[in-house]
Amino acid sequence: MNTKQLKLFLLIADIKSFSKAAELEALTQPAVTQQIMRLEKEIDSQLFKRKHKRIELTRKGKLFYRFAKNTMVMMDNLQKEIKLLDLNNEGILKIGSSHIPVVGILHKKIARFNELYPGSYVIYEFSDTANITNMLENELIDIGFVGARISDGLDYTKFLGDELVLVTRREYDIPSEITLSDLKSVPLVINQKEAGVRKSLEEKLGINNMSLSDLNVVSEIGLPEAALNVVRAGFGCAFIPSVMLDGGNDENEVKVVKIKNFNASRNYYIAVKKGAVLPEIANHFLDLFTQIKNAPGV
Repeated sequence: MNTKQLKLFLLIADIKSFSKAAELEALTQPAVTQQIMRLEKEIDSQLFKRKHKRIELTRKGKLFYRFAKNTMVMMDNLQKEIKLLDLNNEGILKIGSSHIPVVGILHKKIARFNELYPGSYVIYEFSDTANITNMLENELIDIGFVGARISDGLDYTKFLGDELVLVTRREYDIPSEITLSDLKSVPLVINQKEAGVRKSLEEKLGINNMSLSDLNVVSEIGLPEAALNVVRAGFGCAFIPSVMLDGGNDENEVKVVKIKNFNASRNYYIAVKKGAVLPEIANHFLDLFTQIKNAPGV
């Protein structure tokens, strides 16, 4: 097994085509097929299956996909860190965040951090809560910023409180306040399984003896930002973090629908691996982040 095989496997999994992968890599299709067959033989597992003239990952293939992704991230980080060894730098900071509304705060922090520590180097990964959690557990990053606590192997510190709100386009014919029973008939756009917003919503529904299967889910979409854009376009309703709403533009396009007796509060967390000894540069970053998030207007 080598990095070329892993890159080829990831490419095929992403574009779902052996022939297109061969074209992109300037290889023959038999050569691509042979590489994957060697990989499958080495790990003694079938990675792909054909379904309706398309290829899909098998269950083992999905597991291997995560391994391959993490391995390539590790290799990329290793190459970057090796290049930095000869530089007179103050350290390498490896952080990651899920698709949460505090990304703007993180960007401000990173910019300020680079001003204070010009010799530092920041590696910033952006993914969903599940993948950021996995990267922390495998020590691919030092610090994570996530929207849900999903691992017993991490220490979580709350840094921001928020709530999920149900939004729809202003012209949509729905009362300004509904009951949980009414919610069952609302056309709902939800986020992908790995998203912290969805995990928080499932948790809150569970408290009320409900699940997503009780709701009228009409579409599943990746990010909270994408769900909000779909609603702005006039398609259904969606639960999003309230801090995502722009008090100016959004007030003209969407409206918040209150749900009686439904508490959808949630938190955002700083996460680190339990027992991990953070590099000094990471502790400096956490100190600066605490200052910025508590600053007026943030």
